[in-house]
Amino acid sequence: MQVLLLKDLAGKGKAGEVINVNDGYGKNFIIKNKIGVLADAGVLASVAAKKEANAFHVEEEKKAIREVITKLEPTTVTLVAKMGEGGKMFGSITGTEVARALTEAGFSIEKRNIVLPEPIKTLGTYKLKVKFSYGLEGLFTLLVKE
Repeated sequence: MQVLLLKDLAGKGKAGEVINVNDGYGKNFIIKNKIGVLADAGVLASVAAKKEANAFHVEEEKKAIREVITKLEPTTVTLVAKMGEGGKMFGSITGTEVARALTEAGFSIEKRNIVLPEPIKTLGTYKLKVKFSYGLEGLFTLLVKE
């Protein structure tokens, strides 16, 4: 018997999945306790349509992220750092400052998505990575000047 789970069922599956179970277990436990419903042709078609719609939305999100990455690649963001005696920088450049500069440049990127291999404590040009969902990554240039 095929059953569409409405709630997570330990050891069997998660909500929204269609699983195969014995008839007695399906009728007397899963359906009776409203953990799932009998998966007839209509339910299976509905589940397939939801999966297809979800896959479409994921592809649309990936497409939008790729567009942001192509716009981000040629971007150079400039930050001004305060310098002390002997050419030493006060503190370091953080992900928060970089995220704020990217926001001013027109990108909505959170600081946790910006990869700083180590704190930036010197002037210069840096290639920084931004991690997006679905394993997509982009690069941009950061210029730190006095």
